[in-house]
Amino acid sequence: MSVILLHLTEQTFSILFMRSAKQPMEDLTARARIRDSAIVYFGRHGFQSATVRAIAADAGVSPALVIHHFGSKEALREACDGYVTDCIDELASHASTHLEPRDLLDLMSRTPQLTPLVPYMIQAMTEGGEFAARLWERLVRDTEAYLRAAGAAGVVRPTADERSRAEMLTTFKMGMYLLARYMVPPRVDGDPSQIDIRAIAEKFTVPSLELFTYGMFTTSDYLDAFVQYQRQRSDDNGSPTASGSITPIASTVRFEERHQP
Repeated sequence: MSVILLHLTEQTFSILFMRSAKQPMEDLTARARIRDSAIVYFGRHGFQSATVRAIAADAGVSPALVIHHFGSKEALREACDGYVTDCIDELASHASTHLEPRDLLDLMSRTPQLTPLVPYMIQAMTEGGEFAARLWERLVRDTEAYLRAAGAAGVVRPTADERSRAEMLTTFKMGMYLLARYMVPPRVDGDPSQIDIRAIAEKFTVPSLELFTYGMFTTSDYLDAFVQYQRQRSDDNGSPTASGSITPIASTVRFEERHQP
């Protein structure tokens, strides 16, 4: 199933890469090359410090050609944002029919053609802005949708707050990539700005699976105490707590009954 999904991802990339806007083929090729080079450059150096001249040099074209196709650096950035969004949409539509234990970032990191999109997304989240806000919301919603499907299939346990769990897991994943430079050595090419996505994924696969499969605490004491604290606050204030007085479903099940060694 994984092979099929990756094959679909590669097909998706090819379709998006060759998507035409009713322009001559030579213009389409130049425009796509500039856009793809800009995605790589933005991912390495950020958006604020990037210049049209530097992006043009990476693409092997003149700054004038960049302006001809996009008009400005800001418009080029918007085109890159749109392309990344299209890729996410296509990936999500295919992944939604395959219940796989991986997310969009994993799919991108395991597909060579899509790998540059991950550093771009990390830079966007770091620098903020409208696209970053939309990207965050999309990643969380996709994670939540996967968890709901996985819960319905009996793969993961239910929770009373699907949204918060999805936000926590998305933060976990994004945090790994944001801090990757401190945890894994630079890539072979020696470029310190490049994230060795495969290395960071492999480093955390086993501990992540252990944590999510078996849990970390040996008793439910911490969870039970916090749930009791929430209830006490609600009773004292006469109104729901800030989190909506959510009582985790897991707290109603004895730890010994749900723990799988």
